[in-house]
This record gives sequence, structure tokens and C-alpha cells, in this order.
Amino acid sequence: MENIELANGIAWLEQIGLSEGLIAACIVGIFGLCGVIISLNFERKKEYKAFLRMKFEELVIRLVDFAALIKEAEAKRFLNNYEKDLDIDKLYREGGKIEILIALYFPELEEKYVLFLKAGGDLLTAQREYEVSPSDDVLNKLKQYEEGFDKIYDDFYEHIKLCSSTYAQPLKRRNRV
Repeated sequence: MENIELANGIAWLEQIGLSEGLIAACIVGIFGLCGVIISLNFERKKEYKAFLRMKFEELVIRLVDFAALIKEAEAKRFLNNYEKDLDIDKLYREGGKIEILIALYFPELEEKYVLFLKAGGDLLTAQREYEVSPSDDVLNKLKQYEEGFDKIYDDFYEHIKLCSSTYAQPLKRRNRV
């Protein structure tokens, strides 16, 4: 039945002046165009995956730097080195850059990031409070915030490692002969 329909279709095309060669060329051209479209789509997905990998690496580097800024303030307290105050504006800028990356590309990290940011803010506040009025009570409170920040940072880092399998896996290379 299909052969009859194909023969009828070819007969109709011959009647309107198309030869079998031209028909074959059209079919081959359509398949070639489909191949190009599929190939372009594959390349686009591959490029987007590479783009996400770069953004993920940028995010992780920024997070580590951000945590280092918070820990730097903690280290200064222990070293009694207060001549250089923590640059709060820099902290806000870095936090904002991280927040934008997460909002645009990695929304699954947002919940853990909010906890991380809050723990960092609480720790900085406790550090300032200890600088202003050092006492045993404030020191105990500060130690609790430090432990809380470390735990939340570790949890966030573990969550990032779980997500890294999605974003930071090495790109597969084609075998070249």
C-alpha cells in the first residue's frame, strides 16, 4: 500500500515536471538540512554546558573568597590586629555578585546560600560586638557563631560538591583518528 502511495506521489511530481533526480536531490537536501540543524543544536548545548561550567567555577571561587573575608576578620581578632577594619562595602559587593550568579544560573543553591550569608552576617556582628565590649559572655556567644558559621559553610560546601557533578564535569572529547 505504501509503495502504491509512493509511486502515485512520484507520478504526480513527474506530471508537474519534476524528475526523479530532482526529487532525490530535494530529499537529500532536506535530510542534509535536518543534519545541520541537529548538529547546530548539539554544538549550542555543548557551548552552554561549557558556559555553565565557567560560571560554576567562578561562583565557587567567589564563595571561597567571601568566606575568607569573614574568616579574616576572625583571625584579626585573635591576632589583636584591628588597624585595618573589615571593608563592609567589599563584603556586600562580593555577596551581591555571588547572589546574582546563583539567581541567574544556580537557583538550587539559593536556600543554602541564604543560610550561609546569614551565618556570616551573624558572625561579623558578634565579632564587632566583641571588639566594642569584650567579655566572657560575648566571647562565648562569638564562639557559638563561629561554630555555626563553620558548620553552615561545611554544609553549603557539601551541597556545592553534590551540584558540581552537574556543572563541573569534564567535557567529553571526541576521539580523533
